[in-house]
Amino acid sequence: MRAARGILLASACFAAGMMLAPRPAYALFGIDEGPIIAAITALQSAMNSVVNTTKTVLNDSLGLINGSLGNGFTQLSNYMKAQVGAQEQIADANNLVQARLARDVRNAQIRDDHAVNRQDCLNLEGGQSAVVAAHNAMAVATALDGAKDNRTHAARDTPSWAGGGQAAQANNTHHFSKYCDDAEAEAGICSLAAAGVKAADQNASSLLTPPVYADQTAIDRANDYETTLIQPVAPAALRGSALNTTEGQQGLPQRRGYNAAISLAHKIGDDVLSWHTGTVTLSAAQKAEAQREGITQTDTGSQWEATELEVNRKYAGTDWQGDLQAMPGEKSVLIQIALLDAQRNWLLWQQLKLDQTRALAEATRLSITAEQRRPRTSPMPVPSTSSN
Repeated sequence: MRAARGILLASACFAAGMMLAPRPAYALFGIDEGPIIAAITALQSAMNSVVNTTKTVLNDSLGLINGSLGNGFTQLSNYMKAQVGAQEQIADANNLVQARLARDVRNAQIRDDHAVNRQDCLNLEGGQSAVVAAHNAMAVATALDGAKDNRTHAARDTPSWAGGGQAAQANNTHHFSKYCDDAEAEAGICSLAAAGVKAADQNASSLLTPPVYADQTAIDRANDYETTLIQPVAPAALRGSALNTTEGQQGLPQRRGYNAAISLAHKIGDDVLSWHTGTVTLSAAQKAEAQREGITQTDTGSQWEATELEVNRKYAGTDWQGDLQAMPGEKSVLIQIALLDAQRNWLLWQQLKLDQTRALAEATRLSITAEQRRPRTSPMPVPSTSSN
């Protein structure tokens, strides 16, 4: 144990001596290295100090930059959030505006589709005027037909009941009292009528020219022209022996055929006359159109005038054209087209009724032609003289 302790003590003393012994001077190629190493060490120490200082500054700067960037990124993020929120609000507001606009447009469309246009009312009034005038004109024509049929049949209390001569004289007397012309006045058989009335019972203008007859005198003038045109004098009535005898009985079918043909002719003429008879009060729009056209008689209109004014009002009237241009929706224009089509159908219906009577007139002409071509005599059977 003592020997081991001695060894350890000797080793410790040796190590202490080595550490405390002076270091030998280094020499490189005979140059003293001490100052160089000291300078290097000082330089290394200075560089380390600079590096540490730079590192500290950089770390501090990076910290500041990181802090600033973090704040900036946070601010940018807040800006972006605010921008997104603003965009959402703008989008919501735009959607709301578009929805309200679409709703307003739809409401306006519904309103326009259900609102009654001014021309709709005017067209209805005009159509009603034409229809009422047509019904009243039909009543006028029916009354005229009845009176003329009695005259044609030579019924009691008509001139031809007394005979053909009496019928002719009655026609002359009526003509001389109203329509005496220059030659007749010069012959001293009547007094000359006014310039616009002379021979008016022979002038087509008396029947066709006026859109509406101004008064009862104008109606009588038109009726007298129609009578002169169709049947100035009705044949005398078949009475007494003209009915009882065989010859009279054979003539009855021809007389009835004549009466039927004349009745149809009067029916056509009376229908034309009734179109010009004042049978309805014109609507306000029709009166305005009549004034624009220079028609002075605007209180009472005829079927002809009411229909013509209604057609002219839409063809050349500025009011209808202006309203048509200002109509808000497609439906309004389609309604006007439908009304025009309805008016056209009504006119075609009136034309159809007239065409039916014309067809009958044509059939009458064919029958007359066939009757004229029929042989006047036919072979009679020869009686046998042989006795049984």
